[in-house]
Amino acid sequence: MLNIGLATEIITPPFGAGLAGYFNYRPARGVYDDITVRAMAIEQNGRYTGFLTFDLCYFLAPVLRDVKLALKAAGITFVEDIIISATHTHTGTAFRFDNANEAEAAALKLTSDAAVRAMKRALKSMAPGEFFYAEQDANPCAYVRRYKMKNGAVVTNPTRCNPDIVGPETDFDKHIRVLAVKQYDRISAVMVNLANHCDTVGGDFVSADWPGRMEAEIRYQLKQDVPVFPLTDASGNINHFDVHHKIDQTNYNEACRIGRIYGRIVVELLKKLEPVPAGKLEISHAAVELPHYKVTKDQYAAAKKYLEDTKNAPVTKGDLTSEGLANGDVTVLRHFAQRMINCAEKSTKSRVCKITRVNFGKNLAFVTLPGEPFNGIAQEIRKKSPYAKTIIVELAQSEGCYVPMHDCFDRGGYEVQPDVNTMAPEASDVLIAASVKNL
Repeated sequence: MLNIGLATEIITPPFGAGLAGYFNYRPARGVYDDITVRAMAIEQNGRYTGFLTFDLCYFLAPVLRDVKLALKAAGITFVEDIIISATHTHTGTAFRFDNANEAEAAALKLTSDAAVRAMKRALKSMAPGEFFYAEQDANPCAYVRRYKMKNGAVVTNPTRCNPDIVGPETDFDKHIRVLAVKQYDRISAVMVNLANHCDTVGGDFVSADWPGRMEAEIRYQLKQDVPVFPLTDASGNINHFDVHHKIDQTNYNEACRIGRIYGRIVVELLKKLEPVPAGKLEISHAAVELPHYKVTKDQYAAAKKYLEDTKNAPVTKGDLTSEGLANGDVTVLRHFAQRMINCAEKSTKSRVCKITRVNFGKNLAFVTLPGEPFNGIAQEIRKKSPYAKTIIVELAQSEGCYVPMHDCFDRGGYEVQPDVNTMAPEASDVLIAASVKNL
């Protein structure tokens, strides 16, 4: 038997704090819905683990450090055994350190303080609990966002209804996996594991994006305020854009629509739950050294030339996203040229990331990955996993960035564009091997 405790705290930043996820700076000027940190504490025979799931775009190393220091200062002794992850909402707080304003400094303290409150509350509310599981092999709101074009190139998020699209670069794992915690014959928490980018809302209003609306739908259908933990599967090359339609797919209504769809799917899966026997709780961590991209002399010279040739070009206004790269937006192309230069001049050789496995006997394992790995990485890890059910959680335990599959670098697209300390082509192979070894 497991003892499980649960809590949720709001981490919505003050107005004026930057929002993360786009190339341009976006100070928050409103709130669609609150962003939160969800806490789950788990104990078995004196051994503790747990989850802290934040409505944030990602974790910078200093933010993760501050959260951990705050937890340790509060007397929480199993901090390193907690799976700390982000949902990847692009309308959550951006934590700047070089040019942080008062609102961003306040948001950082608010976030770490909320994590402490949530985990302390979870520990105080522990009660006997069990895991139950259900899944379906269909994800109606997610698509591979890298497309083969007639000219042989691969483009990320090409223009909608583009006649030059041949088809998606690859397939992906469409499973929606649901774990429910049951305590005293009722569902007390839900964990949802699926692949999809959390970048639907756009603009400069705070929002948990579709995971927040999914949680709201699940709560409405269940008629109780259960915490819903979005544990995002590897989604570096997956998003919600259906390129076969020209309708606007970047707005709050779209986040609500997707959230409702996922919420209703989850509620139907909750009717099909099967128990997951609570085997022995085991935890394993590993440090994996991921190599960084190396810019060639020709790439460096071409980037310098482009910046010089376009120095008088007009600046595009509004949100700057990866679609600008596909559309040939000069402002976005200048951004990527500068990134190429930064990569050549400022990158280190590699970075060390922490990966974690938490398992309950051979029945269930949680596996963390840093940054935004491509879905193929998760597929390779699951193929070799010795556990009956393997839940892979991206954007967890370490600062990270895109980790494309090795062969994607030869085909182009947004995710393989270099920046300071971005991944080298061989990083995916290293991450797969390390994760399988840790399993």
